[in-house]
Amino acid sequence: MIYPPNPVPAFKIEGKLEQKPIAGKLAKFMPDKVTKLTKENTDTFLSSHPSEPKLLLFSNKKSVPTMWKALSVDTVFKRTVKFGFISEDETDIVQRFKVKKFPTVIMQRGAKGETKETYKGELKFMALKDFINPYAESGMGDKMAGPAGGKEETMEEAKPWLVQEVPELTLKSHKDVCFKGEGLCVIYLKDGEAAQADIDMLTGLSKKFTSQLSDR
Repeated sequence: MIYPPNPVPAFKIEGKLEQKPIAGKLAKFMPDKVTKLTKENTDTFLSSHPSEPKLLLFSNKKSVPTMWKALSVDTVFKRTVKFGFISEDETDIVQRFKVKKFPTVIMQRGAKGETKETYKGELKFMALKDFINPYAESGMGDKMAGPAGGKEETMEEAKPWLVQEVPELTLKSHKDVCFKGEGLCVIYLKDGEAAQADIDMLTGLSKKFTSQLSDR
């Protein structure tokens, strides 16, 4: 018998009592806190809850693996880590993180997502848990206060431009992007959305001139 979470009634397993079909049935009812990422929601996901590291699984599968679901609802992780799932069909995100093979796991952390680390170990539950643990337990679910000293920023209150390679200059973002603080600000004007080639070109310019101006 399988006893799913309410309100789904219990039901008897039919067919062969083998590991793979039973696991498949159980996986359908397994809770998870994984966010399926698309071009539209990635920046908001990455910039919200800045005190929590983001774990990204890039996969050539269409559905979230059971192991990734299980990690997302771990007693500590569900309070201190955000899990994302990206299908290989989301080419904009794949190119942005320069993913060349599947599956790939990348951790992004830091208030502005400045640290990106590609996981090099085995794609097994305990190995991944050991990799995540030091960053999850350091916060133990503590929240980062918003600008007014209140609760942590929600998805709606997040600032996606803080984690974009080349942030879009808008009424909301202009102070963070260009007009608050010192430094050289280059504004690239284009009719329509910037292509990946534009992003790569501007990122290259940023790295080049940042190194030249770093001691001035």
